[in-house]
Amino acid sequence: MAQECAVCKIIRTYLLFAVPLLALVGASTMGGGLGSEAPWFARVELIDLLSWGCLAALILIVAYRAHEEYYLPRKRERALAEAKAKFDEAAEQYSECETSEPAQESRSDHE
Repeated sequence: MAQECAVCKIIRTYLLFAVPLLALVGASTMGGGLGSEAPWFARVELIDLLSWGCLAALILIVAYRAHEEYYLPRKRERALAEAKAKFDEAAEQYSECETSEPAQESRSDHE
């Protein structure tokens, strides 16, 4: 499934959403006589199901966006500050080594 065609995606989306929806509608219209109790999913009102689904989706989207907008940038800033501190430390050590080497070379030249 490396390359998927648009029609395949539409068919999968249809199967994902439409088939369970049709099953709920069909189950809600089932009648079994006077004393029969319908299963719990047959008694669910479709609008209730959709409204709770929208509420859950809203909560998930807001939580994801908050994570992406607030938590990740702070985490990246901390990692960048740590990397910068390590780089500055390494650059300082390199500059110390570089300044001490010419002094050693000048001593050997004089001898």
